[in-house]
Amino acid sequence: LDHPPAGGASVMEFHPSLDAPRAVSFAGDTLILPVVSHGNVGQLATDLLVASVTGARRVGCLDHPALLPCAGRDAFASHERDGPGGGHIALGMEVYRVGGGGGGGALCLAQQRAEVTPGSRRSFAADVAAWIAERGFAEVVVLASEPSTEAKAPGEIGGTSFQHVTASNAPDDRCVAAGIAHRKTSGGGGGGGATATADQKTRDEDDDDDHRALPPWSLMRALRAANVTAVALIATCSEGDNTEDAAAMADAVAGVLGLGVERGGVEMRPAPTDEKVTNDGSERGLSRWTIPPSWRAAYGQQPMASELFA
Repeated sequence: LDHPPAGGASVMEFHPSLDAPRAVSFAGDTLILPVVSHGNVGQLATDLLVASVTGARRVGCLDHPALLPCAGRDAFASHERDGPGGGHIALGMEVYRVGGGGGGGALCLAQQRAEVTPGSRRSFAADVAAWIAERGFAEVVVLASEPSTEAKAPGEIGGTSFQHVTASNAPDDRCVAAGIAHRKTSGGGGGGGATATADQKTRDEDDDDDHRALPPWSLMRALRAANVTAVALIATCSEGDNTEDAAAMADAVAGVLGLGVERGGVEMRPAPTDEKVTNDGSERGLSRWTIPPSWRAAYGQQPMASELFA
């Protein structure tokens, strides 16, 4: 059990896996962190990344009083101990890691499967940010999504687009180079466009008690307050079968972080050509990615024979 340091503000606890080093150091690592939001695009993208990055292994799980209980079978295993999860029971918030050797510079992926109790969003975000700062992560990439009805023009409703915001409020050069626009708003008062700051958006979101958590402004504000370098990739999309949106977000993450290209020690394993996730058997935008076994019945299997209902 990895308790917070004495006097620390975080109540987040890290529990190492039995087959992981007892003292896991995250200093200098990059953390990919999805938040529970519209269509679960961030979580689905993280599933694809964990399943597809060569050598990813579960190193432990995170626990917090605000995380609702959640348990299930290993999302990445077809057989016992097969896959990144090592055959462990899937829990509410897990941490996977690849690369880095004995030092920093590894890629970590935290998968949050459990919801947060109503009214705890801000305190949970603050404790997540405090844990990240205490463990010395070099950077956090937050994955989030919002409904297409949040779009600014009627023509944008129904499609999927990506934007980014940063804890520092400055555009991220990697995102800009990848064609992911920096999030802006019309601003108020003085006229003209103004960059949407994490603080401004958090005030708006915290005044709203609908608990939709769209997008992760409370978390971005907490990361900024903790002096953590962070960028959030936000998908504006419709809710339904969001596997294509997840693949697009995984593509965006891979492009921004250089996964499978120039990032040392982090490569993508080829996706099996026989993996399908859609009822009609098409691969759609997922051909680059390894599909976790847990997705096989996520949106229904093949249609049942009509004779069964005669």
